[in-house]
Amino acid sequence: MSENVPLQGLSVQHVLKAQRVRDPIFESESVCTSQSEFSLHVAGVGDFYGLHGRLLKIFLDPGADPDWVDLYLQGQVLVALLHQRKIISFHASSFIFSGRGVMLLGETGAGKTSLMVSFALEGAGFLSDDLTPVVFRDNVPHVWSLNRKVKLRSDAIAQLNISDEKLTDAEAGTGKKYLILEKRDEETHKLDIILKIETGAVDGPVFTELTPAEKFALLRSEICSWEILAGMPETEAAYLQQLVKIIDSVHFVKVTRPPDIRIPEMHASIREYLSKVKG
Repeated sequence: MSENVPLQGLSVQHVLKAQRVRDPIFESESVCTSQSEFSLHVAGVGDFYGLHGRLLKIFLDPGADPDWVDLYLQGQVLVALLHQRKIISFHASSFIFSGRGVMLLGETGAGKTSLMVSFALEGAGFLSDDLTPVVFRDNVPHVWSLNRKVKLRSDAIAQLNISDEKLTDAEAGTGKKYLILEKRDEETHKLDIILKIETGAVDGPVFTELTPAEKFALLRSEICSWEILAGMPETEAAYLQQLVKIIDSVHFVKVTRPPDIRIPEMHASIREYLSKVKG
């Protein structure tokens, strides 16, 4: 089992008893959070407890599938630890095109991953998939590159013409495949362009400029794991300031695409648009 939680200064302990948050601000069936603590219960997998973003305790259920353990460690658990450190993260994929950092936002099924992979297969720099943290260097937003496997559906694999030898099976029951893309050596890359991808009743991709208020609302809605963040008021307040910094310094546009558009066609349209964006 891999425990590749990519955080420096994190202590990981395997424990014999699940630990709970002492005084939760937010509590649900599976998640409890306060500003300094979180606990996550996943039936059939185990319990995860984090403190100050520096300590992680893991209690595994007997027979827990290592692949599913790893999935949660690199998903919700990582996001919760980032929240504790006040590092904002988005449900997004990101890559480098012509030297500029591009982040793709969108709900599940919007086509973020397949579009990012289509660029990476043509030489774009891979930064992150599905989960994209943003850190600030001298108040300038940078994508924090995570060494994450990319999960693809069979139809995307076929459209992208990816050979079987480059793929491995994803978690049991998902019916998806993992593709490992070569990660850039740089840990962070300046964020220059954000594309929010949606589907709609259009004949081809439509690019819409947004007001600052629309940018703020869309970007805020894509922050990872609001359920976990609900018990962390200090982090939420810090994120509001970070959102303003991102909006003030990054080119941000909404892209509406037809539901049935093929990946190569979407890629060509996005490539043409990115080539025209100044800055």
